Amino acid sequence: MALKTLEIWLEKYWLGELSQVEEMQFKSELKANKNKLEGELLQMAEWFESQEELKQNLTLGDDFDDQVMNKIHKKSKSKDQWNWMKIAASVLVAFALGFFAWWMPMQQERRELAQQEEKAYLEAKATLELMASMMNHSRKHLSSLEMINTAQEKVKNTFQPERKQNKEKGDS
Repeated sequence: MALKTLEIWLEKYWLGELSQVEEMQFKSELKANKNKLEGELLQMAEWFESQEELKQNLTLGDDFDDQVMNKIHKKSKSKDQWNWMKIAASVLVAFALGFFAWWMPMQQERRELAQQEEKAYLEAKATLELMASMMNHSRKHLSSLEMINTAQEKVKNTFQPERKQNKEKGDS
């Protein structure tokens, strides 16, 4: 086959435009005409030849299947352990969420109760302060009533001496 055709196929090979049939023909022509080739075509022929040798030398041992199956079983065991850990973590998260769902309303109730207690304390304090101020204000009136009462006693004692004497006799 002409070198020109091989160069066209090489160009198509690098562009990825060769069909499977053309690629097989290209490889066989390179192998058959290896002694006549030069440059890039010779390198490609040697590369394809080395790839074929590697494929032929590549064999699997008798225990290959057993090794693969052992690796698969090891991986599946570790996944099972992770599954248990995932389940345990999700149960823990569920308990934590349940606890906080129970605890948060209680805290809210405590805050509301504390606010109500504070409000009741302030109202009682204000009421007691009002009563104290009213009592202090009325004390002023009581002192004037006391003066009136003292004056009345003096007047009574002055105009009713008999009564005073009767009182003194009754006390003795």
